[in-house]
Amino acid sequence: MAIPDKSEKIVRFGCGFIFGLLVGGINTVYFLHDAGYGTAAIVLVLAVISAFLSMRCGSVFWRWIAKWISF
Repeated sequence: MAIPDKSEKIVRFGCGFIFGLLVGGINTVYFLHDAGYGTAAIVLVLAVISAFLSMRCGSVFWRWIAKWISF
């Protein structure tokens, strides 16, 4: 397995962040109809965690997400 360069890490981080925002935003709309600043903070934390895991683990993270979504 090759060591990812800086640009690949940036792409991984960006994709993970967008994924985290989408999942957090969808869950916020679905479960909480009255979203406030606390909810926005939780969504941002979820996005950053998802981005970090995507950057650090790469394909392993995305395979785990695909497995988790498909049940």
